[in-house]
Amino acid sequence: MPCVTIRGCRIGEGRPKTILPIVEKTEAEILARGASFASLPVDCVEWRADWFDASADPAAVARCLTGLRQGLGKKLLLVTYRTKAEGGEKALSPIGYAEFCGWVCASGCADLLDLELFPAGETLPDLIKMAHQQGVRVVCSSHDFNKTPSQAEMVARLVQMQAAGADIAKLAVMPHSRADLLALLAATAEMADLHPETPVITISMGALGAVSRVCGEAMGSAMTFACAGKSSAPGQIELAEMNRILDALALPL
Repeated sequence: MPCVTIRGCRIGEGRPKTILPIVEKTEAEILARGASFASLPVDCVEWRADWFDASADPAAVARCLTGLRQGLGKKLLLVTYRTKAEGGEKALSPIGYAEFCGWVCASGCADLLDLELFPAGETLPDLIKMAHQQGVRVVCSSHDFNKTPSQAEMVARLVQMQAAGADIAKLAVMPHSRADLLALLAATAEMADLHPETPVITISMGALGAVSRVCGEAMGSAMTFACAGKSSAPGQIELAEMNRILDALALPL
């Protein structure tokens, strides 16, 4: 599988890279959380900007981005505005979503930008092009907090993200049975074996799906979300425990 290399971090090679979310509401809390993450053994920090009280204020967003970038050093910064339609905190119009993405790309602070497959719609290729022109890599994402689609549908969504130009394709779904979990893992393996053009991130949420967060190296998921305090989705494992499990499951070189 091709790697996406950012700041020396090779996403798609070896052990899944770990991500910690920031889900604070104020500028001070966001920057304090980022500073507390700077010394932790984690590869990437995700700022969930939909939690930010002042997410509609470009100056406030710019201050947070600048502060996070300065505080995180060599750690990767993924910026995400998760819309209400995809399980996030706030609804956002297509124009507002594009404006926010523009602020992030123009800041020069983000390494990665999350772009939602369905809310972005026809504007997705243009948003990806904008990000790439500013040197920002794109994680294209799709979330279903209600169910797990069929294996064929999950693969189709991930392939659609690749075709749109995403650097990394991400899918998170909710299982209601062991068969749902197995379908997500099978879709992940199918992507790695038959559609290896980009790394993928796949997640089966909740307690039932927790195993999907730790078996990425074997099944083909390149990154995994952990938590250190507040979590951003059900089923996230605490970072120290995640690192211990990933080390134990690491495949031989």
